[in-house]
Amino acid sequence: MVKLVIGGDICATKRDETAFLDGDALQLFSDTMPIVKSADLAIANLETPLITEASPIKKSGAVFGNNPKILKAIKEGGISFLNLANNHILDHGAKGLQTTINALKEYGLHYSGAGETIEQASQPFSIEIKGKTITILSYAEHEFSIAEHGKSGANPLDIMDFVDKIQNLKPKSDFILLLYHGGKENYSLPTPQQQKTCRFFIDQGVHMVVCQHSHIAGAFENYNKGKIYYGQGNFVFDPYPLKRDWLYKGFLIQVVINEDNSTDVELLPYIHKSFYGDEIGIRKMDAQEAKSLLDTITIQNNKMSENPNYVHEEWLKLSKDLKNTYLSILNGNGRVMRKLNEKFPWLNFVYKNERKRVLKNVVTCETHHELIKTILKEK
Repeated sequence: MVKLVIGGDICATKRDETAFLDGDALQLFSDTMPIVKSADLAIANLETPLITEASPIKKSGAVFGNNPKILKAIKEGGISFLNLANNHILDHGAKGLQTTINALKEYGLHYSGAGETIEQASQPFSIEIKGKTITILSYAEHEFSIAEHGKSGANPLDIMDFVDKIQNLKPKSDFILLLYHGGKENYSLPTPQQQKTCRFFIDQGVHMVVCQHSHIAGAFENYNKGKIYYGQGNFVFDPYPLKRDWLYKGFLIQVVINEDNSTDVELLPYIHKSFYGDEIGIRKMDAQEAKSLLDTITIQNNKMSENPNYVHEEWLKLSKDLKNTYLSILNGNGRVMRKLNEKFPWLNFVYKNERKRVLKNVVTCETHHELIKTILKEK
């Protein structure tokens, strides 16, 4: 029997940075720590580069960076593997990624999902535990963190790369976990393409897909002998003072791999203590809290299984709600102008049907899309 425990995003914030640097794992992980430490392999996503001096890249969105010494608390908390395939691992460029990798080696932690070259970034992680070979594939959606030829970064989601690797790994592995850092942030369902992609992973031989990045405890489904989780929520990544309650909640995935390679899976909900007060760290949910969270997820799971069009229908609703925001983004507007356009959508008058058709063509056509990405690269 081999036990895995999988957690979501870890990043130190101003509120809990001292506890991380002091190695105070008990304060950060509290009563979830025995669960994590009981695993033969405990997995989480490192949602920040580890840096000794700032060297932020130019990007849109938040830039994270933590002192490498936060690994003391992470290791004391029982984490033994950190995924680096995410949208923040290159926030401080190649230098920040290198200090991250150096620190992980210094603390004796396993990792995969990023590297100095795209070849290094794409290497799977395999480990033998109690006679079982566990393999982890890590992929990230294309954002500012992605490795390219001649450039360090996170492993991009590349279906051809995946197919090539899975064919080689299947005969050698007893359990294959795929970590996919993607999907719509703050959205508990998969996008239609995300669901299709994750199901394809399972069809090709992956046993479990865990999607991270959404910052919300999402829906999940059993599919063709495999399991797909569309979001776990933040692990130890304190969202205070934001007032969205779902940002404070998440679950660990505990996987027991039996002798015959069958699996028993349990979801273990937790909550950030800052949701109720000034404390830092997370704790296990009590029975009532856990039931409420799992019941909410179960309702979505049932809708997904009962209505094959549910994911697509909900995606259309979300797209309609975000229409004004994304028209503003396409117009190159900053945060303030985007907020104004949400309230006073003047761009609906600017983007007439003919202009929308032009945009649609250059965004959706693969060749035009590739040209735009190349043109928009900063020199």
